[in-house]
Amino acid sequence: MKLAYVDSCIWIISLEGMQDHRASVRAELSTLARDGWEFCTSDAVRLEVLVRPTRLGDAALCNLYNALLDKNRQLPVPSTIFRDALAVAGKDGLKAMDALHCVIAAHSGCELFVTTDSRFSGLKTVPSMVIRL
Repeated sequence: MKLAYVDSCIWIISLEGMQDHRASVRAELSTLARDGWEFCTSDAVRLEVLVRPTRLGDAALCNLYNALLDKNRQLPVPSTIFRDALAVAGKDGLKAMDALHCVIAAHSGCELFVTTDSRFSGLKTVPSMVIRL
């Protein structure tokens, strides 16, 4: 099974994005699933997607996110994450949280990092797939 780390922005768009963006993201995820990719998540993704609905007190949306993420493979956070993320941030030119995602994906053997964020194009740490909206 091929592992694909799915970035927070993908899940946010798939649940809360504009209808045409939701359709594009969902279609790409369906194609990846048909091609044998297993979707992966982490506590870092869960944190990012839940901050806004938690602040708003939107328990229904929090439940939707948790149910969605529970269907994915939960990846462990490596004990060296902060040291490794610093190196990745420098090498790939990423912000701190983005570097954390890349380290988690790389440590778990993910072969693909799925996002809509063009800053992830050409990652050195893990190959990326940027879904254009």
